[in-house]
Amino acid sequence: MPQRILVVDDDRSIVKVLCSYLEQSGYQTLSAYDGEMALHQLRRERPDLVILDLMMPNRTAGK
Repeated sequence: MPQRILVVDDDRSIVKVLCSYLEQSGYQTLSAYDGEMALHQLRRERPDLVILDLMMPNRTAGK
């Protein structure tokens, strides 16, 4: 079974490119575009590795 990598970034084009390269290298990829999605994927899928954009905007800022 291939190792699973979760790619998290708010820029969907970056996620697409990273996933493409990882899949070409034999990894299974999961995607998330915000922190909430990432936490859901982590809990549900239990990936082997997470590649995370630490500077994602906060959707709830200012509320």
